[in-house]
Amino acid sequence: MFDNSDVSSGDPIVLDGVSLTCAQLVTAAHQKSKVAITEEGRDRIIHGRKVVESVAASGAPGYGITTGVGSQKDFAVAAENVQDYNRRLARAHSTHIGGAVLPKSRVRAALIILVNEFSLGLSGVSEPLVQLITDQINEAAMPEVSSYGTVGAADLIPMSQIANWLQNMPQAQKFGIPGPKETLSLINTNAITLATGAEVLMEARDVLDLANLSLAFSLEAFRGNLDSVSEKVNLAHRRGGQAKVSADIRGLLHNSKLWDDGQARRIQDPLSFRCASQIQGALSELLDRAVEVWDQELNSVTDNPIVDAAEQCVRSHGNMDSTRMTLAIDGLRQAFAKTLDISGERLHKQQWTEFSGLPTGFADANSPLGGVQFLNLGHLAASLITSAKIWAAPSLLLSVGQLADGVEDTAGLAFHSVADFERILEAARLVLSIEILVSVWAINKRGLPTSDLGESLREYTDQITSLLPIGKEGLDVFSIEPIVDVIRSISQSRVANLV
Repeated sequence: MFDNSDVSSGDPIVLDGVSLTCAQLVTAAHQKSKVAITEEGRDRIIHGRKVVESVAASGAPGYGITTGVGSQKDFAVAAENVQDYNRRLARAHSTHIGGAVLPKSRVRAALIILVNEFSLGLSGVSEPLVQLITDQINEAAMPEVSSYGTVGAADLIPMSQIANWLQNMPQAQKFGIPGPKETLSLINTNAITLATGAEVLMEARDVLDLANLSLAFSLEAFRGNLDSVSEKVNLAHRRGGQAKVSADIRGLLHNSKLWDDGQARRIQDPLSFRCASQIQGALSELLDRAVEVWDQELNSVTDNPIVDAAEQCVRSHGNMDSTRMTLAIDGLRQAFAKTLDISGERLHKQQWTEFSGLPTGFADANSPLGGVQFLNLGHLAASLITSAKIWAAPSLLLSVGQLADGVEDTAGLAFHSVADFERILEAARLVLSIEILVSVWAINKRGLPTSDLGESLREYTDQITSLLPIGKEGLDVFSIEPIVDVIRSISQSRVANLV
């Protein structure tokens, strides 16, 4: 969780409506980077606003401009009541229910997405409103915003809370904000889902790297057969993700003694070892696709209606539907759950003497004490894996019911899919850390010197070994949290050194 300080530590980011990426967004939101729009974007905003003002002045029906919204779309809004209507629309949709609130970084990211979307001029909001949002990104502490209230057909309730916050600013009073359509433009967007998903997808990349690391550790500890990740095997198929994961594993195991003839204990390992590059490779491909989808959505206009400057009118649409986003995340959740499933199998096989050749659970000989099972690590992993499988159930086909007198009769449920994805990633860090812990324990049990391991695994092994209660199990309560922290710290340091 990031604090509310007004200090900006990141480089400025210029928003043009077409080139924002997940990586840029997450970095800007976390570092509190200053934002600006291009002059071309400012011109588009001004031209788009003229169309909305023309529709408002004509009195002709224009959804959300001269009419109500949703099930009240057929009721006119009198010209003299436009600002009052827009203010009340934001307040009315801002209903609080208590419970979870969004991290401040995600609120800031949602505002950045708004400015990027508005810079295309298709929403028809005023230039002072865009400047107001930009000023808040650059100068203000973020408000408390609920994480509830979206079904994936625009993030109405959390975005209304943001809209109400903006409309109470002194600058809003000065420039007559909100004007026609401006509340609708502020709330009829998937900005919260996009902000949350962008951050979760960046986390997912780190967790995939952790899954590759845990696989490499298990191969070392099990004395696995490395034919399964060999370049020759990868040349036999056209699976780009599998080839990438296998290359990553080979890199992690660079200069490992396990590559020497006679080091592998079996001619063929269990499938959880042998098929891991296939499974994690499929995950890698899905993750790349999901990031691609998200990058495209960050530069798309979901606000309804949009401005048609050429025809000087507005056009109603359903671009706020989030089905595409949900499909991308639903598949990823299943792929990560499958990856955790085989991680659980590998850490179990390492404790099973018939597979590993080590004492069952790495226990002390002729003793009821000791080993990883004595610490219930298998139970912890199994519980987390079970939760991940529950959270992996597809969201897209869940019914949203009938909302707004039947006008809203379908929704993409993208935020729900993203929220469950975040839960899976939290569980994944723990499960994969347990697998690494078990592997390091097995490496110690086999008496393998650190120098025999892949070069990239040696620092992890030394630091994790010092934290393991080998021979001291049960003397104190054991926690894997320091090990999770060590793994994250070393991984981040290695990434930083590569940049």
